[in-house]
Amino acid sequence: MPLRGPVPVKHCKKEDAETIKIGPMTCWVFEDGSNTDNRVGCVTISLPGGASGPPMHWHRFHDECFLVTKGTVRFVTPDGNLDAAQGELMVVPPRAIHTFENASATEEAEFFMTATPGYYIDYFRMLAKSVDQGKKLTPPDVEHLMALFGTYPRDVESEP
Repeated sequence: MPLRGPVPVKHCKKEDAETIKIGPMTCWVFEDGSNTDNRVGCVTISLPGGASGPPMHWHRFHDECFLVTKGTVRFVTPDGNLDAAQGELMVVPPRAIHTFENASATEEAEFFMTATPGYYIDYFRMLAKSVDQGKKLTPPDVEHLMALFGTYPRDVESEP
């Protein structure tokens, strides 16, 4: 049953956010869906110079928005690369094949990301937990974790 009546707002500070390390990336979880009935999750991700994100993939059920807050983030798609600089937003709807990387080999990049629904933030937690346990993730391991969240490699068809 949905909440009834007024609820409080939540003020999130980076120093109070849950911090997750995933390889070279640092992820600060501001909202994991627990305050939004899982309608939206919000994180900030930092990419050191030369760092890249996940393998090329697409999402069956969720949207992502990436607001670049520092440096330039390169979004890699089948149609080519798109560089988003500080203050620019990249919208990734369901079924859009993509990945991202830091466009600079030396400068840090950072972006604020939303994911709908919010439970997708658990994907980052599961990746970090696997790495924290000393496991070297193989491509099949990553594909399995991604599939748990309706996320698939680029070669999996998006339509039945």
